[in-house]
Amino acid sequence: MTEAQIRTLLYNYPQKGQKVLFDEYYTYVYAIAYRIINGIGTREDVEECVIDVFLEVIQRYDTVREGSLKSYIGTVAKNKAINVCRYVSAKSRRTDSFDDMPQELASSQDVENDIEQTELTDRLLSCISALGEPDATIILQKFFYDRNSTEIARLVGKPPAWVRNRCARALKRLRKDLADLH
Repeated sequence: MTEAQIRTLLYNYPQKGQKVLFDEYYTYVYAIAYRIINGIGTREDVEECVIDVFLEVIQRYDTVREGSLKSYIGTVAKNKAINVCRYVSAKSRRTDSFDDMPQELASSQDVENDIEQTELTDRLLSCISALGEPDATIILQKFFYDRNSTEIARLVGKPPAWVRNRCARALKRLRKDLADLH
């Protein structure tokens, strides 16, 4: 079913349109949420994120008149998944206690590497998010989803040269922001 047909269904027959929207984009949204949340949250966190994405898209679908519905859904999914990661990370830091920790650790080096990797990922996602839109979307699409300038240009509704220029500027800012964190 095309995006135009889905939009028409959502407008004329909201319940049927919502079901079609969910059926059409569930796998896409789940893949995005899983890719971002995996390793930080649980499967239930991913499923809850997917539901939250569809809730927001359905509540705001009438405000999305221009651009691709799929790219809008993908952006909402990415942002919701990043927020879930932040929430789960913050929650685990607050609730962890030494009583819940195993008495023996297999290797302190592995634990240190895992902690360092998690902190680095949090900092990177935070810096990318701080770039704002459309820069954050461009960086995520290029480096996390391995899309080229032409594909990203279609998603954001701009020419490929514009996307390349914004990407270069965003990478320069991102490098500076990450360097400032050290």
